[in-house]
Amino acid sequence: CSHAGLVDAGYCYFNSMIRDHGIMPAGAHYTCMVDLLGRAGHLEEAEDFLEKMPSQPTADVWTALLSACRVHGNVDVAKH
Repeated sequence: CSHAGLVDAGYCYFNSMIRDHGIMPAGAHYTCMVDLLGRAGHLEEAEDFLEKMPSQPTADVWTALLSACRVHGNVDVAKH
């Protein structure tokens, strides 16, 4: 999803895990969503998604966000 820029599809699958299948997303699922949003240039949305995680974000989640900030040249989100 992230490589093709399919943000809506990614959200659909993520939400379907919970709603349709009763599967609680693990840390890796949150990392994938932050990566998906970041690669698509939705950095503020990725940051908001990260902040709403039910557990502490892992280093992988922060790496995904910071990497996207570097690629898109967004220092403001990176500093926040």
